[in-house]
Amino acid sequence: MPLHIPDHLPRKMKELLSELVMVEDEIVGLETQIEHLRKDVKAEQEASKQVKPKQHSSQLRNNTSMRIGYETRALHFISKAINGSYSLTDFTINEKDIGSPIGGGNLSPYIQPTSKQSGLQDQRVTKRSGVQKPTASPLRNFRDPTPFKPKERSVEVRVDPPQKSIGSTQLEESNGTKWQPNKLSENIMKCLILIYVRLIRISRQSELDKSGPISRSMYSSLSFRTEPGVNLSTSLIKESKQQDPYGIFDIEGAIPRDIGPYKNLVVFSSSCLDPKFVSNSSSIPLFQKLKGLFNSLQKVDLKSLSDQQKLAFWINIYNACIMHGFLKFSVPSSAEKLLNLLNKATLNVGGKVVNAQAIERCILRKPTLMSSKDGKEAIIHELYGLNTVNANVIFTLCCGTRSSPAVRIYTAEGVTSELEKSKQEYLQASISVTNSKTIWLPELLIQNMYDFATDTDSLVEWVCHQLPTSISLRKSIVDCYKGTSNSGRVINNGINIEKMPYDFDCQYLLQV
Repeated sequence: MPLHIPDHLPRKMKELLSELVMVEDEIVGLETQIEHLRKDVKAEQEASKQVKPKQHSSQLRNNTSMRIGYETRALHFISKAINGSYSLTDFTINEKDIGSPIGGGNLSPYIQPTSKQSGLQDQRVTKRSGVQKPTASPLRNFRDPTPFKPKERSVEVRVDPPQKSIGSTQLEESNGTKWQPNKLSENIMKCLILIYVRLIRISRQSELDKSGPISRSMYSSLSFRTEPGVNLSTSLIKESKQQDPYGIFDIEGAIPRDIGPYKNLVVFSSSCLDPKFVSNSSSIPLFQKLKGLFNSLQKVDLKSLSDQQKLAFWINIYNACIMHGFLKFSVPSSAEKLLNLLNKATLNVGGKVVNAQAIERCILRKPTLMSSKDGKEAIIHELYGLNTVNANVIFTLCCGTRSSPAVRIYTAEGVTSELEKSKQEYLQASISVTNSKTIWLPELLIQNMYDFATDTDSLVEWVCHQLPTSISLRKSIVDCYKGTSNSGRVINNGINIEKMPYDFDCQYLLQV
């Protein structure tokens, strides 16, 4: 019998009572469904007891054959690695495929599983393991080393859960019908970062296997962090330099200081992108997941996104585009080949294929007068371009070089503060100050100087204003100047400002 709600009650109270009635109705309905399900389960259990002995023997034979097939495929890759019989065609696409409109959204042939492997992966549980971090830099011995925290390993568990049967909701998401564009771009980046972390782990395990049991034991006991003053082998000293990703302490007379969060990032280098690591059987589920996310990307609708949502979405897609390009075309060996990769690395977004160059030049930035004459670039900017350009975007775009900023996942809700944080952390890690009052600025910052200042002196002043007063870099820069003008602006008293050349070596800085 429906509950009668008196009219004399306040409006909000009547709304709450109405909602309570609806909730009670839902509870009654769910309880009824539970009762029906219990009866069905009981009936199925009784029926299964009669056929279980027959099914057990046939299932055992099927599982044995599937396991043999999977192990044969794994042994196939191992055999190829031992014999050195890999060919470039096994891990790259044909030149004919590069110009294909759908080429950017598809993965390489070696990560497209057969139907038999797909069925097996549904039963496979991914092995959980963490990523160890580099040792503390000798230049920062005055700081207490941060112990490795096991909870940091939880990143992999969230992004790479054990394989489960796909329900109706998961199928709808894989078809692109339920993905919100920003959430989709964040999940693509999570998947790619996890793939890169997996490659780091595989490469390190390969190095340990080659080094022998004694070195493996020492490596395991020392982990990636050591107490100050401990004698290290040459290899571990080299590993510790990863705490200084931009090499600012390699400059003669560099003042030792804390470089901020960048010292804790995991470094991905070209040695981790060996084809036999990419084709490792443990990476197949991640590539399957990535392929499904890229398929959903082809169906997203960006028309209703605000500028903030577009900004976060396209930064993620730019970084994903190049990270996927590295997996697809391998690491570029020169600046020219990197530029070529920026054009070849494409993704299908909402039915339109875009490359990394177009995303940066036409969407995240305003096209120049020269480039605006190109009809394609004008169309891309008209479709996807931001109404307001944020100059801090240069601190978010990573093209896989040693001079690039770290990779971060950007959200629609916090993109403005995330850009500010990325800027501060990059400046703190990439600028060097020496005892001889020389300030070394990264070439990436100088190339974009006019977005923030009019000359190098005013650029240094701008850097000081971006850093909190507690940052040691700010204090070092201020100490280089002995006076200020009446307006409060720093004045140059024999200060040298040098450019740190751009380094095109492969490097990704990952937060895990």
